[in-house]
Amino acid sequence: MTDNPELDGDDRAIRALGDSDYRGAADAYVLGAYGTLAGYEGFRRHAFTDRTQAGRAVCHLVRAAVCHRIAGDDAGARNRAMQGALVAVDLKGGRTGVDVAACDELVGHCRVAADDTERASEAYDRAATGYEDAALDDPAGATTRPLLQAGTDLLTHLSRPDDVEWDDIHGTGGDALARRVRFVRSRLPSMVKARVDAGTLHAPRGSTEYGTDFRCPECSSTDVNYVAEAVLCLRCDAPIEFRS
Repeated sequence: MTDNPELDGDDRAIRALGDSDYRGAADAYVLGAYGTLAGYEGFRRHAFTDRTQAGRAVCHLVRAAVCHRIAGDDAGARNRAMQGALVAVDLKGGRTGVDVAACDELVGHCRVAADDTERASEAYDRAATGYEDAALDDPAGATTRPLLQAGTDLLTHLSRPDDVEWDDIHGTGGDALARRVRFVRSRLPSMVKARVDAGTLHAPRGSTEYGTDFRCPECSSTDVNYVAEAVLCLRCDAPIEFRS
């Protein structure tokens, strides 16, 4: 892997995914998570003072846990997932309404990553109740709140190569939050299992382009994914070009 210490941790993790280096990706996602919480990752703010991006940090720890499981390190996966759950629980302090429910949802994701389906279901129950109690006039609009957006980004990433989209998760939007919980409860465990069984976590989609002048050195595809200051093969994630 061409590693650049100037890159944020999550970009370094994505490059490691391109090389199928799952231990390296896990470590980079952990650095990305705690760098985000400390304010050193891209956002230039302290997430525990202004916590708008802290959900992203929790989701990086979930990604790290999945990478550990792919690498055969179940103990490491549980450790990372439980770190994420602790952060998500801490985030509930001082929050109200839909954001509290979003934190419970994040706890559920962490439990899924740790292969603790019973406690994941309990967390999702709390999230569903919280979303219902919030009684929002625009539940679809709430999905753009940072804690929920971080979870959506996680789901679309872990779904690859199936690439679920916003409407797959939320439907037409009228019952977006209730449907969201039903979706993650039924689909996230199978997504994680599929990634572990396949031994592959694909890089998340950045900006994609089809039929380019690039050619993948591994599978010869000309479809590319511009992400992490690099050009990766859209089909197999192999690195084609590094731009930083």
